[in-house]
Amino acid sequence: MPRIIEGPPEEGEQLRPLGKRLLWFVALWFGGLIMVAAVAYALRALIL
Repeated sequence: MPRIIEGPPEEGEQLRPLGKRLLWFVALWFGGLIMVAAVAYALRALIL
């Protein structure tokens, strides 16, 4: 079974390219932003 949470890289192991790591960060940030906005608009619709 593959590990779900990875530890720090071992000696000599190559890191993933910086672009791919930044793309994941931006995708997670944007997804969180969209979810917070959706919840905020849903709550606003319930209040009005």
